[in-house]
Amino acid sequence: MDMFQLKYFVSAASIGNFTLASYENSISQSSFSKQIMSLENELGVKLFERKKRNIILTPAGTQFLEYAYRMLNTYDEMIIGMETYSTFRTLPVRIASIPVILPYSLENIIFQIKKKMPELIFSISELPESTYVLKALRREECDFCILRTDFISSDLYKIYPVIKDQLCAVLPSYHPLADRSIISVKDLKDDIFIMPPKATDLRLIAERACIHAGYHPNIGYITSGNIDLTLRIAQEQNMVYLAFKRVIDYYPTEGCIIIPLAESISSWTAFVTLKKEVFSGTTRKIIEFLEKEYPEHAVL
Repeated sequence: MDMFQLKYFVSAASIGNFTLASYENSISQSSFSKQIMSLENELGVKLFERKKRNIILTPAGTQFLEYAYRMLNTYDEMIIGMETYSTFRTLPVRIASIPVILPYSLENIIFQIKKKMPELIFSISELPESTYVLKALRREECDFCILRTDFISSDLYKIYPVIKDQLCAVLPSYHPLADRSIISVKDLKDDIFIMPPKATDLRLIAERACIHAGYHPNIGYITSGNIDLTLRIAQEQNMVYLAFKRVIDYYPTEGCIIIPLAESISSWTAFVTLKKEVFSGTTRKIIEFLEKEYPEHAVL
């Protein structure tokens, strides 16, 4: 067996579906299934009961999951232990973020870390949606991510809140409610909305606000990551967009009006990393900085 097979097994066990687990690991479903079968053949036991729509661990699979976690943890400890003897003078740090770094001036936090630890080299990727960012963290394709905290568990992640923002309404300037100083989500019941894709943080927050106001939003467009396009649609198509104020304030909003909501709907954005028994020296140093400047869960 190899480390990839162990990671595939753990992924399948946690997700409960070969197709979704193969997608998470960026390989075909057939190749993924072959790797699991190869692992089962080598061990001489059946690890999963295959159902029509999902998979469940057998008793042998449940016990092997404990071994798999130990072996993967030992592997991580080995890699981290060898870091001490590395001849590289620079240390890479990978950050994946929803597109809020500039609107929230989060680059200044990265600059502070870099100033304290000049040996670090940051690789920063902004992804259009929170689902992509969280997947990258779960697959350990990044060391830290920048996400909203509304739907992530402190049991699985270390969370360092840095910015709080308020949901607001973005309307075309000719909208009947555009002259209001404040509006309620209830006032938008008959409007058509622009929304992000399903399962994204902003979509869930915006839809929840509408449902609490007594209706399901009528969605006319779904846009992903491109605020300029979203604002153009709102202006040209007479549609409403629920957004976070500090984010939307960063963009030119000519032709649109930003109006606060009567409902106080706030969200924290945080630096997030996986909870582990052992962290690399680099990750540990950044955690120490974040714990000092932005205490974990302090304001959640």
